[in-house]
Amino acid sequence: MQLPILDGITAKIDAVRQRLRINSADALPIHDCSGRILAERVVSFRDSPAVDVSAMDGYAIRIMDLRHGPLPVDGVASAGAVPLECPPGKAIRIFTGGAVPKGADCVVPREQCIEEVARVQINTPLESLRVGQNIRRQGENAPRGSVILAPGTLLHGPAISALVSLSEGEHVSVYDPVRVSILNTGDELVEAGQPIRDWQIRDSNGPLLSTMLGSIPWIRASRTKIPDDPAQIRSALAIALEESDAVILTGGVSMGDTDHVPRSVVDCGGDVVFHRIPIRPGKPLLGAVGPQGQLVMGLPGNPVSVAVTFRRYALNLLRHVAGMAEATEVPLRVPVQCEDTKTLELLWFRLVQLQSSGTASVLPSQGSGDIIALAQSDGFVEIPPGVPSQGSFPFFPWPSGSGLS
Repeated sequence: MQLPILDGITAKIDAVRQRLRINSADALPIHDCSGRILAERVVSFRDSPAVDVSAMDGYAIRIMDLRHGPLPVDGVASAGAVPLECPPGKAIRIFTGGAVPKGADCVVPREQCIEEVARVQINTPLESLRVGQNIRRQGENAPRGSVILAPGTLLHGPAISALVSLSEGEHVSVYDPVRVSILNTGDELVEAGQPIRDWQIRDSNGPLLSTMLGSIPWIRASRTKIPDDPAQIRSALAIALEESDAVILTGGVSMGDTDHVPRSVVDCGGDVVFHRIPIRPGKPLLGAVGPQGQLVMGLPGNPVSVAVTFRRYALNLLRHVAGMAEATEVPLRVPVQCEDTKTLELLWFRLVQLQSSGTASVLPSQGSGDIIALAQSDGFVEIPPGVPSQGSFPFFPWPSGSGLS
């Protein structure tokens, strides 16, 4: 029995994913790991906080001592200083993050105090105070030995902060960056700034993919332009497979006389898992696996097709190769504004602009070659088969640094 369209597409992408090799890992200093993917489980080597600390600037006291009026100030507890002791009947001035003195059971904020030269008067009703107030207890964030980061985590700023704070060593195991070779095929392609005739086309796909991939810190990308010549495509692909974890080709994947990519993949020892899926734009998309488990994706040549098929399918597969725990992202859904009620009997990717209201407006587009609409878009929405573009749909923003969005 034929699977529904969406299930069928998912099954084909999964069939490629299951055969891809995951990158190897290496130990690096934590300060060199920004943007990399964690390859090990990290546990806290001590409690967080390691001792009871003050949540704000103020005075550490015993609540029962307030019955006797103003309290003499017997010391200052600063963040990072050796913990003090709070003698009965006295107060300790304390700063945020300072260790709570032994014997104190409450921290009163400075703004609730009347400060004098050597004593402090608490200017708040006694009944409003409680034991433990404004104290962050030892281990309340994470007790020693608890998992703070799991394998497959993207090491952005907050994750690096946790590593530095709670990892005992200065090194951590991370997956190697994904090496991606971009191969742009086509006799008609002319580089930016070069003389061009009316019937020729600028190579916009190469810079598009280079820019998208270049914004992702766990990827290292290179690009080569190749004419529509079978021997040159085979040669370039063979070299790319030797040097890369993934190869992304543009153009040459349809059924024309100059579409040499599918044959070249096979000739280089690759296995074509699927060729053509029911989507628009991008139907001729090719998914394959190289002889050593490398990802090979053949994207159609039109720029909108390249952008959406890379973002929707190739990027998720690259996340898997990179070792990400959640290799398949769960996209946000956005309300869509659209003036037409058109439907397609395939999966439809429509370019959209985000509005300040939180909605996404479908852009007028002249098809998969409309680079103006592509440039004006913030991403695209995914419209299921047979459904008008009215309602809430998954939104895929263009990459901007994390591989997610």
